[in-house]
Amino acid sequence: MKKPTPMFPGWLRAWHWVNAFLFLALVATGFALHYGEAGAGGYFRWAVLGHNATGVACTLAYVFYLASMVWTGHWRQYVPRRPFFRRAARQVRYYLSDIFQGGHHPFPATVVSRFNPLQQVSYIGAVFLMFPVQIGTGLLLLFPLSVPEKVASLPGLLPVAIGHSVTAYVFTMFLIVHVYLAITVSEPHTGIRAMLFGDRKKQGPEGAEGQGPALR
Repeated sequence: MKKPTPMFPGWLRAWHWVNAFLFLALVATGFALHYGEAGAGGYFRWAVLGHNATGVACTLAYVFYLASMVWTGHWRQYVPRRPFFRRAARQVRYYLSDIFQGGHHPFPATVVSRFNPLQQVSYIGAVFLMFPVQIGTGLLLLFPLSVPEKVASLPGLLPVAIGHSVTAYVFTMFLIVHVYLAITVSEPHTGIRAMLFGDRKKQGPEGAEGQGPALR
């Protein structure tokens, strides 16, 4: 008998946890840089080195994710399904009301459709907007001589630093919400255990592996 396909393939689970570790390291070293003092001796110097090295590693991990996403077809997970706004409204109602009344998840996750409509929007923003901004501004700060002396009548590095910090704070809030939802409202086959061990999704009632119930 053919084994069911894991809900989360090995490469995705590996990237997810490596990226999570790197992000936490970036947050820790970033706070040390932001609120520390340049003259704090070895402590500050190690924070700089750690932040730069972790940033480069995170950039390489992001490139790996993009390449793997294209190679495996994972990019299809981000393509919204019609009617998107009606489906998104149902998901909002579930998070705000139905979940507290024992309601069922309106769009059960399957191998071919892991994200609900709201997850698609948030992940598109994180992966294709916030990540490039964070990496781009980080590289400019790593190589400050590549930044113009003036940007919009401001010192060139100032808007770059502000953009880097704001995006980092948004990412931190995203992580907090992500962990909260993973713990509280994830389906059993899509929670933290599944991301750790790749719990397998059995065939749906339609007979096609991972299809699950038809989307309405």
